[in-house]
Amino acid sequence: MKEQETSDKGKLVQRVLSEGKLPQDILDKLLAFTTDRKETEDIIVGAETGEDAAVVRGLDRLIISADPITFTEENIGIYTVAVNCNDIVAMGGVPKYLTTTILIPIGTLHNRLKAVFKEIGTAAKAAGINWVGGHTEVTTAVNKIIASGHVVGFLTGKATPSSGAKAGEDIVMTKWAGMEGTTLIAREFPEKTKTILGDTGFKEVENWLKEPGISIIKEGQILKGIEISAAHDPTEGGIATGIHEICMRSGTGAVISKESILLRRESSLLTEAFGIDPLGLLSSGVLLFTASHDEAKRAVARLKQKGIDSAVIGKITDREGEILIKSGKDTERLPIFTADEIIKALKRKV
Repeated sequence: MKEQETSDKGKLVQRVLSEGKLPQDILDKLLAFTTDRKETEDIIVGAETGEDAAVVRGLDRLIISADPITFTEENIGIYTVAVNCNDIVAMGGVPKYLTTTILIPIGTLHNRLKAVFKEIGTAAKAAGINWVGGHTEVTTAVNKIIASGHVVGFLTGKATPSSGAKAGEDIVMTKWAGMEGTTLIAREFPEKTKTILGDTGFKEVENWLKEPGISIIKEGQILKGIEISAAHDPTEGGIATGIHEICMRSGTGAVISKESILLRRESSLLTEAFGIDPLGLLSSGVLLFTASHDEAKRAVARLKQKGIDSAVIGKITDREGEILIKSGKDTERLPIFTADEIIKALKRKV
């Protein structure tokens, strides 16, 4: 692969990446953002130029998950780490190792790729996870940067699969519906968001990605010792689809109280302006779980003590496939979203 340089009056400005593998000198520098095996005894062979795979220490029970980030390039490092780690936490585990596949369009500037690597490295350290390798290449197959994460987690207690819900249990959610989708709308449509929410509201929503953040690792730590039957990380399709998936996997039904669902005013205003249902909007950062009434009360109290919003929003029933939502005296079926509502907003940019 040939590497190109752009210049301004003879001065080197940027290095432009062309198709194929990354130049070794660039890759060596980028790998400095991954976890150095000298930092932990858990890594035997880490992310190093020319190595085909990582070698790490493990436990008897592992949780494995993978997710690509395709909706946005902005803050792609934060999304890559959080979305993948959340799957491990929802299964009752602790995220331990991350590998990434990063595909880059031809003509991407070296500094842009460096920023992505730095962001993933920073997010991995914040999550307490070891970034141990992966694959990166420049290709005509993509027209924007695509990052796909692959995470291995350790399971020391009981697994909490989405198939574990039992009739009579409470359904609990943390944070608020559509949080991830709302902050994405704000970033993709800043001027319209400022018009609706004002400058202060825009800045607050924009910062939701980092505070409270779209990671549920903190929830996982706080809820240790709580008897959870089923848990789920509602991403595409929002909390409505997440509830459907729990019930489908568990062979149950559910009754949801619309008034109990946590929804911020900012999300309500933005989704209304874009003609979007917040219940079907990207909700990474929310943890859905089921537990007995007493355990759910303990969980909500413990989360509140640690500064995380949460609420009991409904109950699991024995009426398989009947997932209802109540608002006042009205009851209707809870919608399921085969395509996330964010797509309606993003299509406006095309």
